[in-house]
Amino acid sequence: MKKILFLVNGLGLGNSIRIYSIIQRLKKENAELYVVTSGNGKWFYNNLNEIKELFHINEIYYGAKNHKISIGNTLKSIIGTVKIIKKNSDKLNTIINKIKPNVIVTDSVYMFPSIKKFGIPIIGVNNADLTVDYFRKFRNKPNSILSQYYFIEQLDYFYHKIIPDLIISPCFLSEDIKDNSLRKKIKRVGPIVRLNIKKRIKKKDRRGAIMLSGSNFGVNVNLKNKNQPYSLDIIGRSRPQNWQNKEGIIFHGKIKDNIALLNNIDFCVVNGGYSALSELFWAEIPMIVVPVPNHSEQWTNAKQIVYAGCGILGNEENYEDLISELNKNFEKFEANYDTLKIDNYGAENAAKIIINI
Repeated sequence: MKKILFLVNGLGLGNSIRIYSIIQRLKKENAELYVVTSGNGKWFYNNLNEIKELFHINEIYYGAKNHKISIGNTLKSIIGTVKIIKKNSDKLNTIINKIKPNVIVTDSVYMFPSIKKFGIPIIGVNNADLTVDYFRKFRNKPNSILSQYYFIEQLDYFYHKIIPDLIISPCFLSEDIKDNSLRKKIKRVGPIVRLNIKKRIKKKDRRGAIMLSGSNFGVNVNLKNKNQPYSLDIIGRSRPQNWQNKEGIIFHGKIKDNIALLNNIDFCVVNGGYSALSELFWAEIPMIVVPVPNHSEQWTNAKQIVYAGCGILGNEENYEDLISELNKNFEKFEANYDTLKIDNYGAENAAKIIINI
């Protein structure tokens, strides 16, 4: 039986959901699965039957200013961050010696190079290579994302060129899966989604959702239109204090299993996290993407959805107004999805790579 140790970033829920999608497939291969995580990941993975054992490490945060990502404050806290990485690396050494895994899979958990001393294959689940490619491709980039790109995303890209032995890079578009001949270390796969997510069935009466990040930098739910014609599920957020009830708007709070809700919606307002976008894109759900401010990867992710013709780029101030625009042109977005060849086996192919290394 193959033992696989997953290291999962717990800042939001995207990394946890993405890795869980792979874990679901690996469980069918009778692999023994362990998870090391922090923050939201501890809540998500607690008591999941697929996991043999769950371990906790300290969380690493972005620096913040006015509730937005601040690269200046992130750089100021670099000494503290290095101390956290050192402490986490020491704890990870103990866990590895205890479990003796055959493979280590990491999704945005960073370690010192000393982890390679164990001689255990390390696989990174990371698409910084795709972010770099599209950042270079897209024009008219907002100045607000430049610092985060050069000081975070590019460092992430270089880190993954050095530490992991192999990288699984999920992609929206099938053309990107094929276009990878120059990076032998990187194995690109299709969108990674959970079991039981279903393709959207077209219908006239449309129900929407607002599903914004649960991290500290997630955009606020601030609905002002009293005459909103669409029923909306607010997924992942609790009802604000002093909220005046509006017909058709339901707050579902923070829930582990939102699949039934996703399978019942026709459009979605969503932040630019790759995991959430992957499931919506795979299910062929038109969307309004609201990148977290100052976050280059989320902006690049959003631009890919717009480039594919499957959604609109929005912001915190205008996303409610864009709901009407999206629905006015809804058939156009549906037709664009019809022309795409979406890879349906991203999670399965990722699991095969891991189990066969």
